Amino acid sequence: MPRYLTPSRLCLLPLIDLYLFGHTASSARLDVLSFIASRCSASGGQSGNDIDHLTDYLSAGASSLLGVLQQWPSDVPGRNVFDILLQRLWRLDGLDSLHMLFDQLSERVSSVTDSEKPRPGLSRASPLGQYIRRCCVEFTRLQFADSQALWAAFVTYRAPTYETWAHRNPADAAARLVEGDGSVTDGASVIHSVAVQPDDAMNTYMSTDDTDTLLTFSIHQLQKMGTRLPDSVKGKLQLWMKDQSDSGVQSLQHFLAFFEHWKAGQYTMALESLHRYFDYSLVTKSGSDNMRVYYQYALLHLSVLHADFDCWDESVEAMDECIATARENQDTACLNFALSWLLYLRQAKPANHASPFGTVSGLGGAAGGEQDEVAFLKVKAKETKHWSLLSSTLLDESKLDMYTSGMTPRALEHIAQSAHLNVQHDLRTLMPIADLFEGASLDRLGQAHIATRLYEDVEATYGKQAPISDQVRAACRLAYGAAQNGQCAASLRVLDALASKAKGVLKLEQRITGYTLLTQLSQSLHRDDIHAADYYFAQLRPLRTFGDPELDFEISQMEIELLLKRQELERALRIVNAHSRRLKGLASADVAHRLHYLVLKAKIFATSGQAIKGFSIALRTASTAARVFLMPTLLEALSVLAAILNDLSEFGAARDVLEAALPLIYELRQSKLIAQAFVTLGEAYVGIAGHACVQGSSEQTRHMRLAGAHIERGREGQLGLSPVLDVIVLRERRALTDLAVYASLEDRAGMLQCLLMRSQLARWRGDESSVAHADALYVGLLADGGGSFG
Repeated sequence: MPRYLTPSRLCLLPLIDLYLFGHTASSARLDVLSFIASRCSASGGQSGNDIDHLTDYLSAGASSLLGVLQQWPSDVPGRNVFDILLQRLWRLDGLDSLHMLFDQLSERVSSVTDSEKPRPGLSRASPLGQYIRRCCVEFTRLQFADSQALWAAFVTYRAPTYETWAHRNPADAAARLVEGDGSVTDGASVIHSVAVQPDDAMNTYMSTDDTDTLLTFSIHQLQKMGTRLPDSVKGKLQLWMKDQSDSGVQSLQHFLAFFEHWKAGQYTMALESLHRYFDYSLVTKSGSDNMRVYYQYALLHLSVLHADFDCWDESVEAMDECIATARENQDTACLNFALSWLLYLRQAKPANHASPFGTVSGLGGAAGGEQDEVAFLKVKAKETKHWSLLSSTLLDESKLDMYTSGMTPRALEHIAQSAHLNVQHDLRTLMPIADLFEGASLDRLGQAHIATRLYEDVEATYGKQAPISDQVRAACRLAYGAAQNGQCAASLRVLDALASKAKGVLKLEQRITGYTLLTQLSQSLHRDDIHAADYYFAQLRPLRTFGDPELDFEISQMEIELLLKRQELERALRIVNAHSRRLKGLASADVAHRLHYLVLKAKIFATSGQAIKGFSIALRTASTAARVFLMPTLLEALSVLAAILNDLSEFGAARDVLEAALPLIYELRQSKLIAQAFVTLGEAYVGIAGHACVQGSSEQTRHMRLAGAHIERGREGQLGLSPVLDVIVLRERRALTDLAVYASLEDRAGMLQCLLMRSQLARWRGDESSVAHADALYVGLLADGGGSFG
């Protein structure tokens, strides 16, 4: 494989000569110079966002590469720059003409000139001068066989332009054919084969410099985007590197293989590739200084690899050694990143954070908790102007504020600061994760509609510039949110389409599989299909070991729901208590998770007939959730509290609680909670009619009518119920049409409960036709297993 010279670079040399001689129109000189400057770099003119574009750019043929020159006029009337360049290219009829071209270009590059007699030409220090000098040096180094191979590749490369040149220059083409020019006949003979298989023709002659550029770009994309190489790109790389013997490129090959094996979940192969990469790097960069530099980055990658495969103890040990080496070598960038990663390790697995350095802030002579460590990292990031570290540290600080102290408004302030840094310093890879953090914060404040838009923005705004992990996380949240509102079919379609995008990345495939199973399990529970629910939960159970806290929490919730569906209340209570004790012992535990388990505990007590025990738990949970602005937990606790108040015959208090909470419950966009709130409110009105109203009075009739309307609203989800809610419905009609309750959720148990209440209310009113209709719906629902929801 050649070191630098390729046919595309040979074509650029005559173009530079034409530009220097002034054979372009004055209006096109700047455009031609911009084109030349972009071609002097192998990856010039590329946006850096798509690796497929870069491979096509490096392997493009002469027609597609030089065709852009047709839009610019030359100094010859009726001819453009492409025409005169073709004339110059087809003047080359052998190796001797190629040698003459390099000799002429060498003379164009002037050395240091005397002030008395300056020589025209390019400066040796100019970009074009450096490019020409390098091409000349590389051509001089070529052996004769390599020169012949370069000429043969050049003939093949320019062959597709033969017809265009012959049409514009028929006399020259005929003369060369009569003279029996081998370059013309050979070029004409390969035109058809190049047109049929352009990639094979171009891929046979790539330089080491191009391969190294593509490898470096591929590694950068893998690090930034967290994805894997496309099969087409991988095939081209394997073809180009087949005859590659340069040890520097070999080390990059192993580094590329490290990322491929890592994302594929092949822990042993990734570890071996990482060791080989740094072994080759040390061979290429001889010397003790280089060894120390490569060693600390080897430890950094090793720690990240261990953590991704849940080897937390090994990860902390590798990171401690990386910190010690970085401090010894005074590598500030590596040290700051290692400290930030050590803080993440201590937060992810607090039980495994034993480190000889103690806390992160202790390295700088300070002492304190995680807030002090975050402050220490922020100071260091500002001192070194490491803006990506500062932005990510601000996001970590917002996470601490949300989890430990529950200060969501302050967390939103830190997220806004991080977003400002991302825009100011063009940190594109951190913009999607900032949106995800902001969406999670708004979810806690009960603003689900805004959070949904932020999750949608990750794909709509950033697209391919967003890391694949952020795209998958946002899409999974959207899909699971739709499933909780009864749109299970749409949710599964989104997850199926997402699976092809994350193909080959083990962690992301596991996450998508987990949310797919959660959606199917939720649908089975709504349909009272316990056998299917057991099957899906058995498939979900192994996913708990993959270290995804968000997925693990959702699986725990579905396990408790499954136990409640089975009426195994004692076992459900034991599991809830176990989770509560575990979270209580963790300093970095999410306060929202702890409060949610308390709500489930109160719900279990209410279901088991021990309403008094559940009352205090629900009341304390609602009070704490209101204090820390956790609106979903607050509203769920209020719903459970209202049900407990109904059991305690406090129907008026239950009605007041739910009527105050219903507007916020609508904003929360949780269909099941909405249905439960309406049914509980209907029960409260029934209780008021029976205990606080005179028998047979109009007030009792009105309350019973309101109870029936609320219960029917919980079953069918029809709009328009009370004057207070009518205002909200008119404002949010478009949003509320997407919300569904028991009917759209296909919640069979909920619909049966509503139909039973509807029949009892109709029987109280003496409406036999309504009783018969409700009973018929009830029997039909039992008969077809939830297939009809009329």
